[in-house]
Amino acid sequence: MTALLSGPGTHRSITATALAASNSAAGGCDCSPAGIVQLDRLSFPSLDEPMLIQLRLEQRRKTQERDRWIGRAIGAGVSLAVGCSDGFALADLTGTFLGGAVGGMAADGLSQLSDGELEALGLRWAVAPESYLFHQRRHGQPLHRVLLMALTRQGSLRTTCGVRFSDGYLAFFDPSPFRCDLTPFDGTRRLSRKGAMPEVGTAGLTVGELACSDGRARPLEALHTDKGRLLAMALTTPHHSLY
Repeated sequence: MTALLSGPGTHRSITATALAASNSAAGGCDCSPAGIVQLDRLSFPSLDEPMLIQLRLEQRRKTQERDRWIGRAIGAGVSLAVGCSDGFALADLTGTFLGGAVGGMAADGLSQLSDGELEALGLRWAVAPESYLFHQRRHGQPLHRVLLMALTRQGSLRTTCGVRFSDGYLAFFDPSPFRCDLTPFDGTRRLSRKGAMPEVGTAGLTVGELACSDGRARPLEALHTDKGRLLAMALTTPHHSLY
């Protein structure tokens, strides 16, 4: 978003014509030529971060287990060559150097990994502001998705999709699909580093309704945020997504 809504009464310009001419952060338009919000464009799957993290950690555990057994085999061979009585002594030392098993490390255990280890696992993003878990720790549980609207400096309407958390924080989705070598996660979307915090104690002012492609009209709210004014329409989180 290049500029946010400012000044009272801005919502009066949100007509069907303005919606039809709007631009989406993800490309194209989130509304039909008749100015109807297209829900199918907003029901994309979000990245299942907990599952992906667990799979990556399991891959790491299996790799370490394999390397430990290789170390044991090497240790046994060296012990036989030099006549050691305990064929696994050197292997145990090798296992120590390899770092040991991850065990049942949960997502929060990522804090125990170095930047290099996170990079090797492809999980550096999981401890950064584009992570859902990062936002969840700071802003509580996600309440629902939202369609967010703002006016650009050129006066056109810009839309994007985000998530509203229990403290009111609005986290925006990154418009670019997430790329991953694991098929279930490739092409999903995650949150971006951007967001806005509504003023404490303001739940938003209903300024109208937006017609949606399921035949329903949903309330449109004007929100005062730390970055200016935004218009937001709440959406149900899709059944296939956590947020």
